[in-house]
Amino acid sequence: MISNSRREEPSISIIEFERLMKEGESFFFEVDTYEFLLEHYRKTVNIEMTFSVCEIARSQHPFSVNFIVEEARTHLINNDFDKAQSTIEEAEALQPSEIEVQVTKAWIFQESFKFDEAAKIYQKILPFTDEKDEILYQIGSCYQAKNKLKTAIKYYKETLLENKGHKEALYELAFCYEELGNLEGCIIFYKQFIDNDPYSAEAWYNLALIQTRLSLYRDAIVSYDYASIIEEGFSSAFFNKGNCHMSLGQYQEALECFIQTAKLEKPTAELYTHIGAAYQKLDRFAEALNFYRKALELDQEYEMAAFGVAECMEEQERWKEAVHFYQKSLRNNKNLGDAWFGKARCEYQLGNMISCMEAYDNASRILSENVQVWLSWSHVYYREDWFDKAIAIVEEALEIIPDSAELLYRYVAYLMGGGKYKAAVMALENAILIAPEDKNYILEFFTDLNTQKAIYQIIEQLEN
Repeated sequence: MISNSRREEPSISIIEFERLMKEGESFFFEVDTYEFLLEHYRKTVNIEMTFSVCEIARSQHPFSVNFIVEEARTHLINNDFDKAQSTIEEAEALQPSEIEVQVTKAWIFQESFKFDEAAKIYQKILPFTDEKDEILYQIGSCYQAKNKLKTAIKYYKETLLENKGHKEALYELAFCYEELGNLEGCIIFYKQFIDNDPYSAEAWYNLALIQTRLSLYRDAIVSYDYASIIEEGFSSAFFNKGNCHMSLGQYQEALECFIQTAKLEKPTAELYTHIGAAYQKLDRFAEALNFYRKALELDQEYEMAAFGVAECMEEQERWKEAVHFYQKSLRNNKNLGDAWFGKARCEYQLGNMISCMEAYDNASRILSENVQVWLSWSHVYYREDWFDKAIAIVEEALEIIPDSAELLYRYVAYLMGGGKYKAAVMALENAILIAPEDKNYILEFFTDLNTQKAIYQIIEQLEN
């Protein structure tokens, strides 16, 4: 028998153990060596070897509850809830007051969707644990899972009183406030939290996330700045700050943020695509295409990079290439409405009417509340003098978006173009009633001065 009364070097322990297992030799290791082996197999997610170590360790150290707990956790990871439950009960029979036993038992209940039972155990052990922040967080998670969000918020706040740096609690707190429709309340909390701990980069970052959701982009930029100053190299803060600049139309500033992100973390297809989008907005199409292609080199199936290439091609009136890349972007995401819309526009330029109409149909289903899709689709029919079809498209759109001034006045224009003057006057009266301040939509549609004068006279008569 090989005895190992002293803990071996990690590499020797692993190699030795696996050799002995393979050759079927007898051996004995001390508790700390088995604990090291379990840590190794846990990190490498080798469930089979974890079970083997637990079995041998339990046979050699039958009163060491840690190995029973580890086996129960492994059953849980393996989604075998019944075995996890029965195994932890063995541990509980040996040491019922052991904190790790009770924590694991509660975890099993949580994963089995028995949140009340889990919360009761966490409450029971709370006074006796040194990790109060984590137990409070788990209680909050149980209540959140039951959709008792106000109670969950209470426990997440208590978590942060114990540990101001608990990132998960900060994040879940924001999520609960958002689910309750009370993002303003979340902002108040974060500002109070920051007053007590102004150097919490995570708090500034989460505050910025909420401000972004409320479209308070300028405030969010300031908060992201504080987060990145406090925590040097906070790449996510730079990335999200760049998105805020994009929303504000500040494309140069956005570009600088994305480039800084690329210096702080390994670039991804998503990051390269964002850099490409910023260059595209600056009309620097060569640089935009370069980064979109870099994104596709990292991930050939990343639809937003292909979509970006397609938009650049369309901007440069390279219709065939644009169609190719719109199709590529749709290959993995048939629900990318903007890609269908772009494909429809380019197919029309190429004279491919069947493909054009198919693309518009798909775009209108996905982007049903996008007025521009309906206007563009209907205008294709109008330009081809298919007035009835143009009218039908706008009528369908108005069933979905009845208060759209653009659609209301475009409907009038198509009726006039189709020679349906009585219906046009009635539609114009309705449009003026709903959106009187937007009369210019109908006047701007017709470029002929005589037509504009005639429409203006009708409008004056209707208004008087």
